[in-house]
Amino acid sequence: MANEKFKIKGNKKIPDYDSEVEIDVDNKYEAYSKDVPEPTQYAGITIIWFNAFGVREKSNHKDADVTYKVTLQAAPAGKKLFALYDGEPHELTTEDDSHGKVKFTLNVGDPPIGMG
Repeated sequence: MANEKFKIKGNKKIPDYDSEVEIDVDNKYEAYSKDVPEPTQYAGITIIWFNAFGVREKSNHKDADVTYKVTLQAAPAGKKLFALYDGEPHELTTEDDSHGKVKFTLNVGDPPIGMG
């Protein structure tokens, strides 16, 4: 299983934050940009969504729920990263990558990513 990396630009709605994400997925699939939703109120905080992407099969362009890794800039102190799936925000558990970046693994085909 060979992997391929896709970079998806974000919407720059959070000042001084690089909202680009890198998706590392099996090369039978590709990541593509999707519309970013409006902010969400959740557990007393406002989550600003700054990136949204989908993962789909290259051969037929059908969305796919497969495991992939996402690398992005770490959240500033006091902020948390979230993904929106199953109809509600989920706090992301990340691990340090390098140079101020963090990574996490998901298997949800099209989650917006945000910070709150």
